Amino acid sequence: MNKTIFVDMGETLVSFTPKYHQPVYYFLKERGYRITEKQVFRAIAKQLGREHFPDPILGGLTEINFKEVLYELGIPPKKCLIEEMKKLKLLSDKWELYNDVTPFLEEIKKLGYKVVMVTNSTRSVYKIVRDLNLSIYLDDIIASCDLGIMKPHPRIFRIGIERHGLPEFHVGDIYEIDYLGALRAGIKPILLDRFGFYEDLKNVTKVKNLLEVIKLLTTKNN
Repeated sequence: MNKTIFVDMGETLVSFTPKYHQPVYYFLKERGYRITEKQVFRAIAKQLGREHFPDPILGGLTEINFKEVLYELGIPPKKCLIEEMKKLKLLSDKWELYNDVTPFLEEIKKLGYKVVMVTNSTRSVYKIVRDLNLSIYLDDIIASCDLGIMKPHPRIFRIGIERHGLPEFHVGDIYEIDYLGALRAGIKPILLDRFGFYEDLKNVTKVKNLLEVIKLLTTKNN
C-alpha cells in the first residue's frame, strides 16, 4: 500500500476570514435578497466546478461568473448588480489553521504517511504555508498557480500520482472541485463538510472534521 494522502488547503487545513463566498453572501443580504449562506456557497461551488484553467492575470484562480451564480440563486442577473459584485474583494489576507489540523497532521505523520497538498491557489500559498508552519508536515505542494490547471481537472491530481503514487485518499471541502475531481482521477475522495453545506448529499464519503478522517483510516487498516 502506498502510504500517501492528498489534502486541500483552503477551508480544509486553512481557515480564511472572510471565507471566499462570504463577501458575495453579505453583499446580497445587505441588498435584501432572501438567500442563505449555504445557497451562496453551493452556487459558487457549482460555477467554479466547471472551470479547469486559471486566469493568467489572477495566477492560479479564475474569476467567478456572477451571472451564472445569480441564475443559480434565482436572482435576476442585472448588469448593474453584476458590475458591483465584480468589485468585491474575495481573497482574504487573514488566515489561521483550523483547530483539528495540527492533531490530524501529527497523527497522519505518526502513521507513516506522506502528505501532499493539492490546491487551487495563487502564489500566496507559499506565504500561507510558511506563516502557519505547515511545511514541517507537507511532503509536496501541487498548486494551480504553478501548473496552469485547476481542480477538478483530473490532470492536477494525476501530476500528484506521477510524483508520489496513488494516494489512499484526497480530502477537500468542495464537492464539485475536490470530491469529483479526485474521483475522476481514480482517487478515493473524502468530502470535508465542516459547516453542513452538503447535508443533502447521499452516497458520498463525508466527514465533519479532520479527526474523523483518522477514524476512517484506522478503522480501514485494522
